[in-house]
Order: sequence, then structure tokens, then C-alpha cells
Amino acid sequence: MNKKYIARLSDEERDVCQQIIKKLTGSSQKFRRAQILLKADADGPGWLDSMIAEAFNCRVQTIEHVHK
Repeated sequence: MNKKYIARLSDEERDVCQQIIKKLTGSSQKFRRAQILLKADADGPGWLDSMIAEAFNCRVQTIEHVHK
């Protein structure tokens, strides 16, 4: 499945996501979104939406929504 939206994080955005995960700050929704964005990052792992959805037990539409 092709990506509908490409996530390309800046170094600052990547650092913010990593800090949220490392320090477990914010809501569970914020934590999950940070995880999704890091996996979807085109300059990082660049996982396909279907792979992320399977890893985090959610729908592909959820991943696409987070990308927006």
C-alpha cells in the first residue's frame, strides 16, 4: 500500500517526538502520535502506513489522519 501522505520531520520535530516518548509526557494519544510520526518519518525508518497500523494495532486511516 502506498503512502497517501508523506511525513518529513525536521530535526526539532523529531527531538520533540523522542522526548515525549522518552519522558512519557502528555496524554496517551499524544504519545501514540509521536510514535507513529517517528515510524512514518521519510528521513527515518519510513515505514509504510500498513506496517505502522499493524505495529500499533490501529487502522490505516488513523495513520493517514496523524500525517495530516
